[in-house]
Amino acid sequence: MPTKKIKKWIFILPCLFLINCNTHGDNKNHSGKKSAQDTVKSPGSEFQGEFSSTVETEETTSGTANITYNFVINSTVAVLTTNTYHEPIRCNGNYKIIEKNSILELYYAGNDKNCKSENANFKIKKENDKYFIKGLGGEATINDWIPCSKSR
Repeated sequence: MPTKKIKKWIFILPCLFLINCNTHGDNKNHSGKKSAQDTVKSPGSEFQGEFSSTVETEETTSGTANITYNFVINSTVAVLTTNTYHEPIRCNGNYKIIEKNSILELYYAGNDKNCKSENANFKIKKENDKYFIKGLGGEATINDWIPCSKSR
């Protein structure tokens, strides 16, 4: 009789272990944090159109390096193109857009792994009928709200 009980436990314990491992793996991706996709909201019309801003990055022997950022934003996507003088062109392309607390957040959606981030690459806000972008330039300006112009 005791061997029958032992055989049952030998069968039951591995089954419980497998069930526990499977449910643990399922929950691994569910942290308490909300992902960007959990809070997606289409931008209002005030964030749709063309936005541009130029930032100077550093002095060079042949002039001041700068980057001009041009964003074209519609209700589903933002597209970034840049023009530069003495700066590399990177992270151009499509961005996912999310509006949170009246600030438009842009998340890189292309294939360049160096451009992807859990945090928004750029943020756009409207304040007193003027627009500002955060995330432009290099170390000196990346955390500043830089004025930008909106057309269309």
